[in-house]
Amino acid sequence: MNKWTVDTLTAAVYNRELLRDSRLDVVDAFVELMNRRFPPSVFSEQLNCRRRAIDNAESSKRLLDGAAQSFPDVIECQSVTESSLNDLTGCAIVFTAGGDGERLRLSLIDRGEPEEALRDFTKATYPLKGFPNGFGALQINLAMVGAICREYGIDVPVIVTTGPAGSVTDRVIPEVINRYDNFGLSNVMIIPQGERLHFTVDERFAVRLTEGKLSPVVQPDETGGPLMALKRPLAKRESMDAGTNINTDINTDTVLQWLSSRDCEKLLIVQATAVYEPRMLARIATAARGHDCAGVGIPRSRFDSNDPFGTFAAVEKEGGRRTVFIIEQAIRNDETRSIIDTRTGAHLPLNTGLYAVDINLLLDSELPDYATPPKEVLPGIPRSPKVGYAATDLLPLAVNPVVLTVSPDSYAVIKNADDLDTLSAAARRFGLHEYVSMY
Repeated sequence: MNKWTVDTLTAAVYNRELLRDSRLDVVDAFVELMNRRFPPSVFSEQLNCRRRAIDNAESSKRLLDGAAQSFPDVIECQSVTESSLNDLTGCAIVFTAGGDGERLRLSLIDRGEPEEALRDFTKATYPLKGFPNGFGALQINLAMVGAICREYGIDVPVIVTTGPAGSVTDRVIPEVINRYDNFGLSNVMIIPQGERLHFTVDERFAVRLTEGKLSPVVQPDETGGPLMALKRPLAKRESMDAGTNINTDINTDTVLQWLSSRDCEKLLIVQATAVYEPRMLARIATAARGHDCAGVGIPRSRFDSNDPFGTFAAVEKEGGRRTVFIIEQAIRNDETRSIIDTRTGAHLPLNTGLYAVDINLLLDSELPDYATPPKEVLPGIPRSPKVGYAATDLLPLAVNPVVLTVSPDSYAVIKNADDLDTLSAAARRFGLHEYVSMY
């Protein structure tokens, strides 16, 4: 039977003393919660994903063994001159807004921001100085896309991905979008990403006791989770509520199928916690034509061994096809750092986390299970990898990938409180204040 009992659940918990020391009604409530959210079948499925992800992580360490590395095919953004905002036709934009923004929140508290003022805090909606109504990066981005659609008479569907169901971002972001009537966009959908148990090194999970209630330690399913959420069957909440205008005509099973039915061919995957020079988005769409996946990178003038950023590189093993990967710091080697673009003298471009991908590529493919380096579970418990999907694994799936290199001055990202003034200034430099003036 697919139900936990007190005994079977206790055996699956790492810090089981919390269950043994809690009142019976508290334990019973926890058993009911776990049977609702993570019944034994889900526990087993997620544990198998973890095992596959650990195997994949070990295999990735051998990626460069006996492989030839080279510069990937690159398009320089400044060379994309035949581009206009109308080129967003046929694209949908995915704004990823699921991060909890803990680094920004803590840095704001360090600056003197009262904790109670951050109760409904999300990084994507945190107010930027000089913009009306407390608009943050997400509101500015949605107002920009809405204005472009009106000016050019086009329909660009927008997907906003939040944290898991029940998270602060899942609660706050739909309210913000509804408040401004979808910023004039015809088609907006808000999708929560998936959630995983954070397994411990011995394949159990940890529990915390907060305000007299037991709950499992969980984690979002990483950077590729929002993309895989577009492949799962639509829940009623997602297709009928959550600030969408699509409830009258949706008759497909998944978001990707719905987008395909609306003649969308490309997804532009960008961060809701950044602001962009508007034509940068159009250039990404233009550069991606004829390619099933385009990654956006920044050229390096030097490439030190302590450079923390993932890097685009083409890798070819004997008898295999030339494949573009994003190679992380722990895997790359001296050869990786020595590769130079003979035309420009630049080193391999670093990954920005922005992509354009054919909808059919995602429809027909699955991202592999992915494990992070060991992360904290709870204080006093051995660190253990988080598991989910990585957006960086899009590139190896592609048959005809390309890297679009952009100037770092063409967008700006929030990481901590020190970035807020820079972000506000960049948004004004990009002319984004004009898009929000009507609000």
